[in-house]
Amino acid sequence: MTMPAYGPVSPYVTPQMLISAPTGISWNTIPPGTGVTPAQKLAEQANICGRATSEADGYINQIIRATTDTEIYHGPGDYRVNVQQYTGNTRIILQRWPVIAINSVKVSANAVFPRQYITLPAGFYEPEYPASGIFGASQPTGSGDGGQSVIIAPGYVNWAMGRQGYVIQVQYVNGWPHAGLTASCAAGATSLLVDDCTGWTIPQAETGLVGATATIYDGGAQEVVQVTASSVASGPGTLTLMSGTKFAHDSNVGIIISTIPRDLQWATILLASAEALARGATSTTVQEISGKAQNSSARAMTLREDAHAILSTFKRVI
Repeated sequence: MTMPAYGPVSPYVTPQMLISAPTGISWNTIPPGTGVTPAQKLAEQANICGRATSEADGYINQIIRATTDTEIYHGPGDYRVNVQQYTGNTRIILQRWPVIAINSVKVSANAVFPRQYITLPAGFYEPEYPASGIFGASQPTGSGDGGQSVIIAPGYVNWAMGRQGYVIQVQYVNGWPHAGLTASCAAGATSLLVDDCTGWTIPQAETGLVGATATIYDGGAQEVVQVTASSVASGPGTLTLMSGTKFAHDSNVGIIISTIPRDLQWATILLASAEALARGATSTTVQEISGKAQNSSARAMTLREDAHAILSTFKRVI
C-alpha cells in the first residue's frame, strides 16, 4: 500500500506516527463507515496530517520546515535596521527564524531607480545567533533555538544618506530541515532520496558547521543520521549521510527525516487528534491524562488548546 502524496513536501507527522502516539484515538475508524478500504483509510489519515501541519504553520505565523526567503528592508532608522554606534555593524531583524544560513546580502541607495545593488562579498555577513542542535550535533535538537537577525559588516549601511537612505535585500534560509523519503532504501544506505533538500547543509565558509543531524521516523526502525551533503540547495534531491543507515526504510508507508523539535511534532499530533475527534463521530472518546474519558466535542477543544500552548513559544511576534 503506497502512502499518498501531500503536495510537494511531506507533513510534519505521518499516519504511522499518529497511530503509534499515545492519543487514545482509534485511527482505524477514520474515515468512518463500512466498506472503507485500507488505502482510503491511509489517504484520509495522510490528509489529516497535512491539515494539522498547515494549522501549526498558521498558528505560529510562519512555515516551520526550512525554507529559503528573500526580504527587503529600508534603513537605517527602521526598527528592523539598526546601525550599531560603536562597531558600525548593521543589525537586521528578519521576519522568520531560526536563521540557519545567509545566501546573499545586497545594498542599494534608496533614492535610485531602478535599483543598483551592490552584492556584499561572502564572509561580510552572518546570522547573529546561529541555531544550535541542528548542525554539528550528535543528536537532533529537542526544542527551538536560534535567532532571526543578521549582522553585516561596517560601511555598507550608514547615516550618510539620512534616514532610510538604503534599501537592503537579504536572501536567507530559516526553519528546521525536514523532508520525506521518495524512495525506499536498504540497511547500510549512505544516501537518501527526499522531497526537499532545503537547509540540510550549510556552506562551510559562512559558519564552519557540518550537515544537519536528524531523525528518521520509522516506527521501530527509527534512527538518527547525520547529513554531510545534498545534491541541490532546495527541492527534491539526494542527501548524503556520514555513515550507512542501521535499518531499511520503506518509503511507501510514509517515512520522514526531520530536525523539527519533538514538541512541535507533538503539537501537530494534538492538532491532528483534535481534527479526528471533530469529524462527526460522537461515539469517539479519548483519554485525559488523568485517565477519565471525555466525549469528542469537549476533548477536541482541549487538544487544540494544549497544542497552541506548545506552539506559542515558537510563534513569530514581529
